[in-house]
Amino acid sequence: MVGGDEIPTPKEPGGSDFRDVTAIFASASKEMDPGSIIAIDGFSLNDAMSAIEIGEPRLDTGMQMETVARPEFDPLTPLLPQEICWIIDQSLAYEIEWHASSPLAHTIFTMLHVHYLEDLDPDVLPFLLMINLDPARPLELITIVLRAWTCGLLKSCNLAWTDLSKGILKDNEDWQSDKSEVSLLEGWPVNAAVTRLDSALSWLSTTTKGSSGTLFFTVSPLWNEALKTRLKFRRVILLLMNSTKSLPTTGCEEFTTNIQIARRLLSIIRADSLSELKPLPSSPAYAAFDPYIARKLNTFLPVRVIDVPSSSQVYDSYEKIFDGWEEFAKLSRTYDITAWDLVGCQQSWFNGLAARPAYIRSLTQTLFYDGIQVLHSKPPGWVADCLFKETIGASYAVFARHWGGPGSPSLLELERAMIRVLIPHIQNQWNNPSRRRRSLGNSIMEWHMVYEQICVLIEGLDTSVSVIRQPIDMDPLTFRILNQFPKAIVLWRLTSIREVILSGFQLELYHPMERPFAYWFASQVIDVHLGYLDVLLSDTEDSPGRKEMLYQRDFLGALQSMSLAMFVLLIRNLPRNSIFTQWEQLRANLRRRYKWAFNVTDDILMFEPVVMEPDFVRYLKTVQEVQDGNDDNSVRCKLAWALFCSLTFIRNVSQQSSLRSPSKYFERSESLLHDLIASKKTGVLWGSWGEDRLKVNIRHSLVSEFCFA
Repeated sequence: MVGGDEIPTPKEPGGSDFRDVTAIFASASKEMDPGSIIAIDGFSLNDAMSAIEIGEPRLDTGMQMETVARPEFDPLTPLLPQEICWIIDQSLAYEIEWHASSPLAHTIFTMLHVHYLEDLDPDVLPFLLMINLDPARPLELITIVLRAWTCGLLKSCNLAWTDLSKGILKDNEDWQSDKSEVSLLEGWPVNAAVTRLDSALSWLSTTTKGSSGTLFFTVSPLWNEALKTRLKFRRVILLLMNSTKSLPTTGCEEFTTNIQIARRLLSIIRADSLSELKPLPSSPAYAAFDPYIARKLNTFLPVRVIDVPSSSQVYDSYEKIFDGWEEFAKLSRTYDITAWDLVGCQQSWFNGLAARPAYIRSLTQTLFYDGIQVLHSKPPGWVADCLFKETIGASYAVFARHWGGPGSPSLLELERAMIRVLIPHIQNQWNNPSRRRRSLGNSIMEWHMVYEQICVLIEGLDTSVSVIRQPIDMDPLTFRILNQFPKAIVLWRLTSIREVILSGFQLELYHPMERPFAYWFASQVIDVHLGYLDVLLSDTEDSPGRKEMLYQRDFLGALQSMSLAMFVLLIRNLPRNSIFTQWEQLRANLRRRYKWAFNVTDDILMFEPVVMEPDFVRYLKTVQEVQDGNDDNSVRCKLAWALFCSLTFIRNVSQQSSLRSPSKYFERSESLLHDLIASKKTGVLWGSWGEDRLKVNIRHSLVSEFCFA
């Protein structure tokens, strides 16, 4: 009682016939072990978590807020041509959002006509509904045009979903596979959807015919062309998606022709101002999309309303898909794994984090290796032969013949190890940046194990007795070639280490105190890489990979100069002795950051890895020298010179060299890059890939020039 008034008891949902059973459950729980649970059959942790979600608007997919009022939706509501065009454009935007890793329940499935395809079939509609009451809103726009578009859209999603499910991209990380038990027309042949689109195009071509000799337009010529352009666009997209499977065997001529057609149609849609027009606020077209449809679908995904991208963003995203298809067609004719590796690395770094949709990246991964063959025609062992031919100019058979030839029992484990590391390495270039970095880190030890197996075989080779115990006379040239094989493996391993270090900047992983070490460590790795390039260049005068090694020598020299300059600049900008005062914590962080270098059991290694644990003592000494020389120009010059002269790729440089400060490092980097640009060196890459490589060098050159200035 408060103030003489009785406090009203709030009404309980479902009535007040409940009994408090808390004491019963509390008593029974005393007999249970900690951490145990009793549940009915089929009850899972997911069900328990769902109970918590009840009543939470963001998580309770069955809850509908009173403030959210949805207009009634009738799939057969007659619509104007411009309203149909708007619905088509909206569905295009949602398709792009699905390709950008949003769930189907929040994108494609928000288009309600997707769920009413059977109701739109003109063959089963009542006769009275087929009578056009409004010539401006012919029902055929729904039952023929929009139905055909929706079928084509769903089939396109089905083809992309199938390709994504076969690849190595991760569900819920790169894409969303949950179909919420909604059909994507999986059982339909592609030709069935194409036929529907052809029928819709045919109907639109006959809509200007009149009756009783009177000519009238049921669909104005302007909107008629707009609808036909969009239907043709969907048709060619379907054909492109369907032909990716057979592309390596059937050739690229028709495929590239269809890409050009798709680009032309997209340019027409982009240039058409009609695509920017929206229906009137009272239009029934808005009811065609329900962003809260996930409430009614079989899904546990929280409801999330997707912001539809602008028209220009949608068209730009399709252009990226077309670019990906063109690169896919070019790669299907490329039987050079070095080029594959470089193209994948290049697009990962310099085309942005979302350079290629997951669908395109998965297509490319599957093209390279479908689980059975490489490039749809080569056995997995083919990649090992390519690695050595392209790097040192010697076939794997030259190496293997000393142990009985390829496939012999003594080489079986080596060949398996090479396949296990090389094929995933190439495919990994089309993973998302985070996954790519993790996989590269995991492969570093795998590369070393391949290197170790080759070294063991060469070390055990008796140069006076062959495998079949017949005397042989191995000339020095042959033995020198054999010793080049492990060096080829080292080059690939060093590239992986460099990519792991530098990709940390791309992903913004490094704490400010860690960045100087990353640049310093990268310069050390590049230094070793340059040393191996020098050795191989002196031994492989006619190697097919010589052109690429010459390019790498200049490019890595420039990259190393930039890394050293950044190291010195960052150390100077840190508070004096801050690295030393925080060293214990920093060292622990660095050991975790570079765990691939430290988590190695020495007793399992017979040969010391080429670059493994970073030398912390050497790093601290270098840091101290930089800080000691920060206020003394002469000491700074000596330090810069000492750092520079410690690099193994420097040859015949006198003490009077001017490369003694960060600005001089940038100057040298700019000079090396300028020479690459002027000579138009692109290594083994050609065409558009070579042009992209030149653009990368120009970008680096501008950075160096700016820093030098």
